[in-house]
Amino acid sequence: MDKVGTLLREQQLKDQFDNLEKHTQWGIEFVEKYTKFVKERSEIETNYAKQIRNLSKKYQPKKNSREEEESKFTFCQAFLTSLNELNDYAGQHEVIAENLTSQIITELSRYLQELKGERKSHFHDGRKAQQHIESSWKQLESCKRRFERDCKEADRAQQYFERMDADINVTKADVEKARQHAQSRHQMASDSKSDYSSYLQKFNQEQNEHYFTVIPNIFQKLQDMEEKRIDRIGVSMRTFADVDRQVLPIVGKCLDGMTKAAESIEPKTDSKQVVESYKSGFEPPGDVDFEDYGQAMTRTPSDTSLSNSREAKEKPAGKSKGKLWPFIKNKNKCGVLELISAAF
Repeated sequence: MDKVGTLLREQQLKDQFDNLEKHTQWGIEFVEKYTKFVKERSEIETNYAKQIRNLSKKYQPKKNSREEEESKFTFCQAFLTSLNELNDYAGQHEVIAENLTSQIITELSRYLQELKGERKSHFHDGRKAQQHIESSWKQLESCKRRFERDCKEADRAQQYFERMDADINVTKADVEKARQHAQSRHQMASDSKSDYSSYLQKFNQEQNEHYFTVIPNIFQKLQDMEEKRIDRIGVSMRTFADVDRQVLPIVGKCLDGMTKAAESIEPKTDSKQVVESYKSGFEPPGDVDFEDYGQAMTRTPSDTSLSNSREAKEKPAGKSKGKLWPFIKNKNKCGVLELISAAF
């Protein structure tokens, strides 16, 4: 068995686990980042809908006589319809925000917890498998060292016995003692060899299972987990687009309603409303009479008396002072609309 090769493979495997651990952690952080992105988009939609609703409410006609009077005009009616459609349009952005929350944010938040738990479990199994094979390797090394030590001890005991047996000065009892000790050491060496052989067979089996079954299975689970994470992101991105697409028909109806309201505006009808509201039956003034100031040149001296002069001053200057003129700002005078109505 190549000790250096085994240790090298263990180190390479450990490095791969470290790399996979970093990559899968980055994958989790990406899911968290995407979830945060969708959450911010949902908040934008909520705030936008709120602002649109407030805008629509702000420009709704107030309940007073002036607003009620204005509501009879087609362009005012069209504006009111547009405001109502705009309010419905805001509602669709609220739907977008709600669906983003329920279909993506909530689902991804729950999936993140599952993903973290699954990742933790797989790496726990991987570390446990590594620790087990490392422990088995250490135990194998211990068995080997014990076998090596017992063999050396048995060899020394055998040599000692042989020296004692060859020495004529040594008693039989000492030789027998040395022989028994050598036999004991040989038995220990034999037992250590048996243990070492048995554990070596066990280790090779575990090592084979470790590299060809346990670790590949863990790697496969990590790969499946990673592919599932990527697929889940893809599904969320498609949902992100579908959430907008689902409200497009209703948004289109809102916009069609605004367009229809704009097309319903009738300028002539509104102008007739103005005429009907402000006509007064005023008749245009007649022709201005000619005033002959030359008559004073043909009068007799008696006509130029003081009394006649005083009468002349008291006499009205003419009919023109009683005329009413359009476009003159006077509360007792009408305007161009009265002249227009008179024409009708």
